Formats: sequence, C-alpha cells, structure tokens
Amino acid sequence: MSEVTASSDPIPPCPRCAGEHVVRNGANASGTPTFRCRGCVRRFVAAPKNGPVGESDRALVRRLLGERVVVRAIARITGRSRSWIQGFVNAMYREGAPHHPGPTPKRPGPSCWRRGSRRTAGRPPGQFTP
Repeated sequence: MSEVTASSDPIPPCPRCAGEHVVRNGANASGTPTFRCRGCVRRFVAAPKNGPVGESDRALVRRLLGERVVVRAIARITGRSRSWIQGFVNAMYREGAPHHPGPTPKRPGPSCWRRGSRRTAGRPPGQFTP
C-alpha cells in the first residue's frame, strides 16, 4: 500500500508572536501560500519576497523630506511604493506632533444655507425690503 505523506512545506512559526498554532490560509494574488496565526491573528507568507524596509532607506526618505521633495519623486528615487512612503510620513509626523490638534472647526456655510426666507438671503439683518 502507498503511504500518505505530509505536505512538502512545513508550517512556519508566526513572525510576530513566534507562536506555533499556525494554520494554512489559502494563497495570495501571486499564488504564494499564506498562513494565519491563531494566537495573534496575523496573516503572513512563509518566505516573503520583500523584507522589511532597512534603516538606510528610511534615512534616505527622511533626508529627501527635509529637502522638500514630493512623495512621488521619493518613490521613484527609492524604488518603494507611494503608499509605503505616505504611511511612513504619516507615522513620522504623528510621532513628532506634540499634541493632537483635534477635529477641524466647522465653518458656516453661505448665507443662502441659513434659515430664513430667500428674500433676506445675502442681506444684513434689519434691511428687509418687501
């Protein structure tokens, strides 16, 4: 009789929590098998093609931002995606902000949006002409 063998790819531990309770979770768009950790619910691939962004690239992005280079140009120079650069910039400014500015104050709309008749719209109060 033929012997049933286990799958050829062993299931890797979770890169976030190093947990061993990892299950297969289908495949991503390029067909690479994905896994999901049941401990921290992270979804990951066993051997990613792109690793984490190095400190040299982060320093280059900081230096280019200091020179007031736009995000699109930084993406071309560094070879990173615009979404990664924008997320990095947002996180950098979030960490550097001394306080949260809060929601933006609402500005009143045009006078025609206010209550009252159309005949008084745009005129100062008290100057009603029938």
